Formats: sequence, structure tokens, C-alpha cells
Amino acid sequence: MTALAVRPIRAHAKPRTPRRVEVLLVVAVLVASALVHAWNMLGYPYFENDEATYLSRGWAFITEGQLDVNTYRYDHAPLGWMFVGGWLGITGGGAVFGGMLEAGRVLMLLVHVANTLLVYVIGKRLSGGRITAGMVAALVFALSPLGIYFQRRVLLDNLMVLWVLLAILLIARRPFTLGATIGSGIAFGVAVLTKLNAAFFGLGFLVLLWAGARGAQRKHALLHWLASAGGTVLLFFVYAMLNEELLPAPVDADGVPERVSLVDTFGLQLGRGDFAWPWDPASSFQQAVGSWLVKDSFTIVLGAAATLALLLMLTLRRFRDAGTIAVVVLVLSYVLFLARGGIVIDLYVAPLLPFLALAVGLLVAKVTDLAPPGGLRTALGTTAAVGIVAGYVTVTDHRHLVTDETSNQQAAVAWIEDEIEPDAVIAADNFVYPELAQEGPYTGTMYFFNAEYDPELRQTYGDDWRDIEYLVLTHEVLEQIEQGTVPKMAEVLEHSELVASYTEGSSSFIDLDARISTNGDWAQVWAVKSRNEIVLQDAWERFRDDWLVSYGQVLEGDTGTTTSLDQALAMEQALAQDDEATFRGVWQWTSDHLRHRENDGLTSWQWITDELGDGELASSDTVCSADQRFIGLLVEAAEAWDAPRLATEASELADDWWSRCTFTLDGLRLVDSSADGSVDDQLLNPSYFDPVLYRRLAEALPEHNWQRLIDDGYAFLARVLDERGTLPNWVVLTQDGELERASRLTGKGADRLGEDTLRLVPVLLREELAGEERATVLLDGLAPRIVAYAADTPGLPAWSTLGMLAQVRDVGADPEAVYLTQIAAEIDPETGTWDGTLADFSWTYAWHRFQRGLPSTLTVPLA
Repeated sequence: MTALAVRPIRAHAKPRTPRRVEVLLVVAVLVASALVHAWNMLGYPYFENDEATYLSRGWAFITEGQLDVNTYRYDHAPLGWMFVGGWLGITGGGAVFGGMLEAGRVLMLLVHVANTLLVYVIGKRLSGGRITAGMVAALVFALSPLGIYFQRRVLLDNLMVLWVLLAILLIARRPFTLGATIGSGIAFGVAVLTKLNAAFFGLGFLVLLWAGARGAQRKHALLHWLASAGGTVLLFFVYAMLNEELLPAPVDADGVPERVSLVDTFGLQLGRGDFAWPWDPASSFQQAVGSWLVKDSFTIVLGAAATLALLLMLTLRRFRDAGTIAVVVLVLSYVLFLARGGIVIDLYVAPLLPFLALAVGLLVAKVTDLAPPGGLRTALGTTAAVGIVAGYVTVTDHRHLVTDETSNQQAAVAWIEDEIEPDAVIAADNFVYPELAQEGPYTGTMYFFNAEYDPELRQTYGDDWRDIEYLVLTHEVLEQIEQGTVPKMAEVLEHSELVASYTEGSSSFIDLDARISTNGDWAQVWAVKSRNEIVLQDAWERFRDDWLVSYGQVLEGDTGTTTSLDQALAMEQALAQDDEATFRGVWQWTSDHLRHRENDGLTSWQWITDELGDGELASSDTVCSADQRFIGLLVEAAEAWDAPRLATEASELADDWWSRCTFTLDGLRLVDSSADGSVDDQLLNPSYFDPVLYRRLAEALPEHNWQRLIDDGYAFLARVLDERGTLPNWVVLTQDGELERASRLTGKGADRLGEDTLRLVPVLLREELAGEERATVLLDGLAPRIVAYAADTPGLPAWSTLGMLAQVRDVGADPEAVYLTQIAAEIDPETGTWDGTLADFSWTYAWHRFQRGLPSTLTVPLA
């Protein structure tokens, strides 16, 4: 640089603007900066996750002496939120401004005004005392919508910029002194300990040091600055070392680190994102640049053009202007950090903005210097300043002054405070944490990322995501789920139900299924389902994956069969999981393939598919219990999805069912086994009796006498139990009104209690719980026989039924023990559902389905 004869930074240039005029101009710029920043600062932009993170950590520091509300993971150096904590201590947390987030944004207003002043003074000093450079730089910095977007937020970057600018101011002072050098080094070290990426500005400081010192003084200045800056930064590593958290952590048998580690955290941070060249359109850098240009293309283009113009001037003048060199190096060195090929978060641009502003200011000063001193030069400077202000007024978006992006977030917090108990376990975007957990009583609130990874927090919910009760979903949470960084939170969202949604007025495109959100001005509260509902949901997903083919055929591959009962089971699950598309697909396939009977619209019961996928109707006969289930499912679906066509189909099917599947004999109206009936005598299956279903249908389809089916069905089953001592799988009712054995028609086992009879038990139990005494009489007779059957014929049908029976009645069996040893034992912990055949699935599903609607005193806690 000596050979290039670098011109040092001058103290001032003449002629100078009168001091009083300069003061008035600076005050005007600062007032304008404060007004533009403060106007709507609590409404725009939305409260970002990091804001609350730093506020909550700052509050924990001053109130509890901790660096984090939970385990400190060295994800950032701590001086930034210590500073924030000091502010909160002065303001009483949220006492003065209504909340910690509000207090934090007021602090950012003060920091912004201070940074505006620093930009002005630095611009003036680096340009050799030209007020034009300082004023233009301050205006660009103060009016930039991109700057306002990030500078309103409680971000470490804004505090880091404060210290970086202070460090530059000290080193750029004249005369150059050792004290200023050491002070600058300490300030720069504090900047690094506020946000580590301040280190990328270091090269610009070396330029300023070299240009500011003379001869042998340069070596001393560099050494003192490096020692003071490095010594300050070294404190961070010493802290980690004293806490035995510096070196990589040992891992347990599962590969999980046993403690936090600064080295490990640095490795994770450096490895974030996939490498991509900065010119790759899919790179994080390109995507970030696109986002910045959308928010404020004026500042980005103006600053980039000014930097390139300064670089060209320096090239033509052989790099003789130290101040200009420093600004260009500060800009380019930070741009190199952004374009390094790793992850680039939107807020990373915030520290670059004051230096882009300085580049614009220096360029304007150099252009005005081309005019002779006096009025023309002043006019050119004034015109440039007015032009920049006019550009911001006319070209840029003014949403920062009028847009409300925080009301939805505040509404979500208010809903939680009104509707959720304080001891609830809540995983959330951190914007809710200060108000709920630190200012309020919601101590079970957790930052969702900490809930995923912090060992202490994971212990609070047993390291089982199913024990999290609520998820506060926002743009940030959804983005992290989509990126795959928080798999537990993905499971939480997948197994939750929306209970409160605040998206009104949002500018975001939101597609929860695709995990897409484009802005953070919305919030939702999701309640995690019960463990039983989680099992049912996972079971449905497994059912669809393993047995649902084509556009709605239930096919068990080993047998190649599809039955009407299996189709009804699929529709029942689809309805329970609010899966309308699949429900309609299954019903459409059923209608297309199983409803071709000549005399009615009922379903044939069996379809056979060969190894090539070709199929045909195996039997045109019906199973009347399947068709009555179809009627009920269509009615419920019509109500759930406001689908009149489904209601019409239910009514038409019910008409055919009543005429073909019910008969009157011996004064009783009963449900036949099939629509085709028997030639002389009626073959009946007791399990087809479903009074719970009939009571629902009595409301939806009152044109039929469902109550008579209930009354006559109970009377018939009471007679069978009285004469046979049990309810067999099948029974024959002759034309003379006599009961005969059914084995001659259906084979061995027809006349004994078996799997068919067991299907009646959950229906009778629900009836008994509803106060139906006739169900109690039947269960009194059946209960001991079911217990005996479970002992003699172990298996999922028997154990599932015994488990349900033991939940409601004292039958000498422990329902929880039955569940743990016989039902939960069948669940695969990896998939969350059970393996086995479709028949096994139906029995285990029946047990879990029975849990719905039971009083809490009767339910079994699931493993």
C-alpha cells in the first residue's frame, strides 16, 4: 500500500457548512429516521421467532443469571441478549411498554437512531469531512424499507451493527491514538460476541488501521487492535472451557451427545444447508437476494451500483483513497460471506445495509466534488439527497407504514390465555414465549426447536411427542418442518387438530399439506390428538398403504378378495379421519363393481381379483349388515361434508334395504342375513342387530320404523339367549316361529358363541352405557361366556372383545392388562400401528374405535 501512496483519511474538507446548520440538518435526519422507524413498528413486520428468543434469554439472564431459558447451546455468543436483558431490567420487562416484545422494539428504535447518527458521522469522516456523504448515507440507511423491516426487529444483527459502527468511528477519528485503537478493538470484539458474523468485517478494519497509522506505528496499531479484539472474543471460548463445554461432547449408546459443546455447535452451524454456487438459481444466496429485492430493490440496486462505481474510481486512481477502500472492502468482504455457498437467512442482509448506505454517500460526495466549491456543489449535494428521498417515496413499497402483521399473532396468544389451562404442554414459535411463560403462568410453553433437541425439555414431556398437548403453528415452524429439521414437531402437526386459526388479512400463501408459507403474519393453534386417536390415524394410513388399491378397492393380497364389509370398514375410517376424497373413492368403486343386482341397489358381498389384477363378481348375494353400515356412513358423510347427493343415495339405499333386508315373522320385524333370504326359513346373524346405528338413522331417515327394529331385535335376542343359553353366531327362525340350529346351512361353529357374536358386544356395551336396560340383560347372560371363550380360544377377536367388556363391566379381568399384553403388544413402535392380516386389523381397530366417546373414567391409558 505504501507504493500506491494511499491518501489517509482527512479530518475535514473546506469550505465547511456552518456548525449550526449541520446540527439542524442532523437533527432533522434523526427525527425523520425515528418517525419512519417508529410509525407502525408494533404492527409491522410480524413478531419473528428470534426476537422472542433474545428477549427471553435476556430476561433469564437478569432475573436468573442464566444465558438461556433452558440449556445454553452456544448457538450464538451471548453479549447481545445480555445487552437486551439490561434494557428489560431498566424497563421492568414488559411493564413500561405493555410487553417484552414491545419493549424490545422500542430498544431497536433507540439503536436505529444511534446507528443512523453513527452512519452520518462515519460517512462524513471517511469522505474527509463532507456533510453530503454523511447526510446521504444516513438518509439511505434510515429510509430503506429493507432496513426498516429488519431494524425494527429485536435482532442481534442490529446490536452487532451498533458495535461495528462504533469500532469504525473510533478507528477513523483524527488524530489517530493508541487508546482509540484499543477501544476500537474491544468494540469490534464485543460486536463479534454479539453476532459472530461481525468477524467478516475484519478486513475493512485492517485497511483503516493501515491507512490511519504511519510508519512503525502501523505494526503497533495492528497488534494492539488485534490483541484487544482477539482477547475480547477469546473470553467466549474461555467461558466454554471453564464449563467443560468447549471440546466435542461424548455420545451415549444411541449416538446422542451427553452435553452441549461449543465446537459441536460451530460444526452444526457451519454445516447448515447444502452447498451451492452463488450463481445457482436454486442456491440459498440467490433465493435470499430475490427476497431482498422484493422487499426493497431500490436500496439493493443503489448500494450495489455505488459500490461498483467506487471500485471503478479506485481502480482508475490506483486505490489512493483509504476511506473509500475501507467501505468497498467492508461491503465486498461481507458479500463474500453471503455468497460463500452455504445457507443465507434473510436477516443476514441487515449488517450490510449501513455499508451500502455509506457507499452511496461517498459516491455522491465524490460526484459533487467534481463541481467547484460553493453554491453549485451545495446544490448538487442537496439535489442528490432530495432525489434519494423522492426515490424512496415514489419507488419503494410503503407497507411498513400501514400494514398490520402482528394482530393475528396477538390474537393467537389471547386465545391461548382464554382457552388453555396454564399447565398445558405447548410447543410454539418463540414469539409467544415471553408473554405466556415469563410474563404469564404458562410454564409448560417450549420453543419448538428446543423441545426437539434440548435434553432437559425432552424430559419434561417424557421425550414422547404424543405428550405435547398444543402446537402454535407459524411460518417459521412450518418452514422448519418442511426442511426436516424438527421431525418430532412434524409428527405433532401430523397428529393434531386445528382449534384456532388467525389468518385474516394475511399476505401469506399458506398450503399446510405442502408445508408452504410465504410470510409470517398468521398463527394457528393445533391440539394434539389423544393417543387413541393417534393410533387410529396411523392405522388409517397403514390401511391405505397396505390394502387400498385402484381408486377405492380394499384388496387383501393373499386372498385376492374384496368384500362389502371391507369396503364399509374403509369408508368408516375415511369418515373418521375426515378424508372425503378417499371416502368418495371407496364408495364409487363399491357402486361401480358391487351394485349390479337386478332387483335392488344393494351391494353384492364379494369380488375376486386374480394375480394379473383382473377381477370379477364372485357372488351377487348381499350381506345385509354391510348395507346398513353403508346407509349410516352415507348419512354421516352427507352431514359432515354438506353433501346432499350422499344423503339422497343413503335414502335410496335405505328404501331397498328395508324392502329386501328386513322381514316380519312371528310378529317381529327383523334384519335378514341377506337380501335374497332363505327359501323356507330365515337364517339370522345376531351381530347384524345394531340399535346404536338405528337410533341415528331414526333422526336422518324418519320415514322408516327404526324403533320397531330396535324393540323387535331386543325381543328376539332375549328369546335366543333364553332358549340357547347364549347368542350363537347364526340361528334359524322357521316359518312356524321356532328356533333351529344353523350348522346345517353354514357349517360347524354356527351354533356356538364365536367371532360373529363378538361383533355384537361393543354395540350392546354402548347401549348399556346409554341406559338401555335390555342391553344390560343380554350382557349379563353373555359376559361369563365371553370370558370363558377368551380363555378357550385366545386371539385378537377374543382379547379385543374381553378388553372392551372389562372396561365397562366387572368380569374379573383387568382391562389395562388386557390392553398391554394382548393389544398394545401387537403395535409396531416404528409405524405406530399393528401388523398382521386385514382380519386382525379389523379386530384391533375395533378396540381402539370403541374408546371413542367413552367416559374418561372407563378409558384405558395407552402406552
